[in-house]
Amino acid sequence: MNSDQLHAENDDDPVIVRRNRIDRWNKIASRTGYGLYAVSVVTFFAGLWTSLTTALHFVSGAALVVGSVILAPSIVITYGIRAARREDQQASANTASPAQSGDPTAAS
Repeated sequence: MNSDQLHAENDDDPVIVRRNRIDRWNKIASRTGYGLYAVSVVTFFAGLWTSLTTALHFVSGAALVVGSVILAPSIVITYGIRAARREDQQASANTASPAQSGDPTAAS
């Protein structure tokens, strides 16, 4: 069972609904953090190719700091969400094992 099937089956479970909402916001935060890293790199090299003005230096540094502040928790939350989904998949696989489903051929 993949994670899409797990989400489809448990759309009424408030824990999974909340986890999915957190995951959506987390993806936005992740993209924003990596985007700010890109802005930092582009402004830094633009400053190197032209002349590193105070404004380019400030934008590069600020984008790097803000990107780090946004991205660090996002990475940790991503690992937590993946672990929770993996645990849910293992739990659902254990409850749906053939031996418990009443299949007489599974016991032999």
